[in-house]
Amino acid sequence: MESKHRHKIVNWYHKIIILTSMASIFILLLSQLRHINAFAATWDQVDYSLALERFDILSMQPHFPGYPYFILGGLFIHQFLGDKTAALTVFNILFYFSSVFPIYKLARGYIPKTFSFLITAIIYSSSYVLITVNQPMSEGAGLAALWWYFWSIERALQKNGLREDLLPLVLFSVLLGIRLSYLPFGVGLIYLFWKKWNQKEYTLRQLSMRIVMAILFQLIWVGGLIFSEGSIQGFVKLALAFTSGHFNDWGNTAVSSNQSVFDRLFTLLFKNLFFHGLSSLSILIAVIMIVFILLSLSKFKWSLKTLSLAYVMALSYFIWALLAQNIEKPRHIVPVVLFILFIVFVTILKKFSHTIITIVCVVLLISYSNKSIQMINEQATHLPASYQLAQYTQKMEKNSILYTWEETRVLDYLNVSIPHKRIMTYEVFLHDMTYYENHQIYVTNKVVEGFLEQGIDLSDKIKKVKTFQSNPIYDPVYHEITLYEWVE
Repeated sequence: MESKHRHKIVNWYHKIIILTSMASIFILLLSQLRHINAFAATWDQVDYSLALERFDILSMQPHFPGYPYFILGGLFIHQFLGDKTAALTVFNILFYFSSVFPIYKLARGYIPKTFSFLITAIIYSSSYVLITVNQPMSEGAGLAALWWYFWSIERALQKNGLREDLLPLVLFSVLLGIRLSYLPFGVGLIYLFWKKWNQKEYTLRQLSMRIVMAILFQLIWVGGLIFSEGSIQGFVKLALAFTSGHFNDWGNTAVSSNQSVFDRLFTLLFKNLFFHGLSSLSILIAVIMIVFILLSLSKFKWSLKTLSLAYVMALSYFIWALLAQNIEKPRHIVPVVLFILFIVFVTILKKFSHTIITIVCVVLLISYSNKSIQMINEQATHLPASYQLAQYTQKMEKNSILYTWEETRVLDYLNVSIPHKRIMTYEVFLHDMTYYENHQIYVTNKVVEGFLEQGIDLSDKIKKVKTFQSNPIYDPVYHEITLYEWVE
């Protein structure tokens, strides 16, 4: 009798965990769809939004490499939703919601059903991931494609057959057609090929055929872009110009940045990966995550051996983010956040079955969900600093001109009537001002900072007018814009 009663309690315990997990996912989805972020507040977001009007890489609609599958998804949603920016955000939301299936299936390969639901909910509710998804950027769709791609490789490793092997090749093409910077995840295909070759499941002919097919699937979207640009030569010129700029100029990579590799590593690990990505700037979540990471490290050998593909993919992208991505933008490390969450919670819920562990996991889920709902709402309803600047310019005198950096892209998109120009060097600025002798001249803080870096003394030349602020977690670069009047 006592055993039967205990069995009922255990059943209810598992049902409550499953229901809590499912409820949190659907509540978050509803919150995302209720508070759709329709702000194109950065240069890249404007690029993507304009692409739904006219796809033209040369005009940076969007910028290279075009992200065709992301734009196609946005165009489809745009048929039902009038706002271009909102359409891109909704596509991200719906596509990322579909990743609940591969996350669950991946977890189910290691742990029981109840805990698989719990892991899926924890990963889905991760606050910084969700606010990244809720932006009109290709990251959200890229993260969804990444989960499906990861699952397809695990599936191909467990099953032998051409159909199983083709799915990762197709999904890798989709992944790069959404987000080319996810190229390092190609290591997953190398891992798959190496494993099957090592286990004598491939002949040389079969392996060669799969490699050729992987290339052909990539040529589907690359070929489409070449056709849209008119020639291979034109496409290659665009590619080289973008690559050169990214690595040597504006990309803030290890090559173009003044930071040492040690400084970049510290920023990437502690600020971007841990405090932004895993903790969502919450002290409570940070403490819980430290406990869970330490617990999982106690079973490091087991997880390294069992979850080797996840480790390989996470490490390859981490190195890429360290050397070839802009570490001023924490969103670039989000894929590693997802892999760490998966590794940590699969390890813990597989190796530690104590009720207290499960309860703390539920506490984390509730904390993530609560934080996510708050941040999703704020991101969709609070004006970004660039929009505040645009509103303020409408109050300026008609004989005013504003010099900016990247803010001008947003001002163009919002059809600001006051003349505004992007300016990079002091000499060009001095020359350009001669055309506006009877105008009130304004500059933003990014322009001022650029002039100071060029060694220009701005004492008594500028007067602060107003500062516009928004939450830095949504835009770490342009969350604070200060407007100055040129008074020299």
